[in-house]
Amino acid sequence: MVNKTLSTKRLALQAKWVFKDQMFIRKVLLTIFWLGFIVALISPFTELEPVWQQDSLQDWQQPSRLEGLNSKDKVKLSQRLSYTLPLPEQQPLPDFNAFSQTSDKKRAFFAYLKPHVKRENARLRSLRSQLLEIIEKRQKGLQLTAIENAFLYSLYDEFRLEVTTSDNNTMTALLSRVDIIPQSLVLMQAANESAWGTSRFAVEGYNFFGQWCFKQGCGIIPSSRDEGQLHEVAKFNGPAQSIASYFYNLNSFYTYQHLREIRQQLRQQNKPLRGEKLAEGLSAYSERGEEYIAEIQSMIRYNRKFLEQ
Repeated sequence: MVNKTLSTKRLALQAKWVFKDQMFIRKVLLTIFWLGFIVALISPFTELEPVWQQDSLQDWQQPSRLEGLNSKDKVKLSQRLSYTLPLPEQQPLPDFNAFSQTSDKKRAFFAYLKPHVKRENARLRSLRSQLLEIIEKRQKGLQLTAIENAFLYSLYDEFRLEVTTSDNNTMTALLSRVDIIPQSLVLMQAANESAWGTSRFAVEGYNFFGQWCFKQGCGIIPSSRDEGQLHEVAKFNGPAQSIASYFYNLNSFYTYQHLREIRQQLRQQNKPLRGEKLAEGLSAYSERGEEYIAEIQSMIRYNRKFLEQ
């Protein structure tokens, strides 16, 4: 009888501990759930805060108007101009000729370049947002700070606008240059100009866009260069530098003014920036003119499913 009573007590005690364990596990799971919910809730807002990459600017992106700024203000100016996404780890260029399936080659090509395109556009969004704030401040008749003025004139220099005095017209001209380039357009031009990453210039110099340079030894001498010509095909140290140079060309050089006008008009009409539409401004990119534009637009449409993956 005593043994039976002890067994009953022991079972009751075990049941009590099992219940406590279950309650503890439930509390832990509930806590994890709510933590996950809170993180998911605030993550869109935390992503708005850029992670400044101050040491990753190209030469032409460096702050250029530092007069009158103390050391702290110089750091703040550098932050305002910096990339907001870290530089992707550089990977060797894949051998795209080794892919037996065309679809696999396309996916690999896009996957290789997309992080760099995303990074360039993220910086441009950050610069544009800050520029819009300055424009709004000026329109309200408010005085700009020393850092804001230095930021504004550094952008004039970076985007190749010769300005002595900033006014509404010059800021509007600057705003037309400080803007993103649709990923579809970047990737399709890269695919077209580099034969999907298999051209000699892509393999030897990470040049995906057929960009030229004009100083002896600056790049790769094309085998088809006519006698008396001095241009070389630019050689880059990696995909990041190549893509940054491409963005710089389209956003800065007079040759692509029409592309920027199309983009600015789309902005004014609150319409999305689509690669097919902006391609209409590329008539000067190739000697083939309208035929080249049609080819890029066709490639965007044909490869849309890969671009969206």
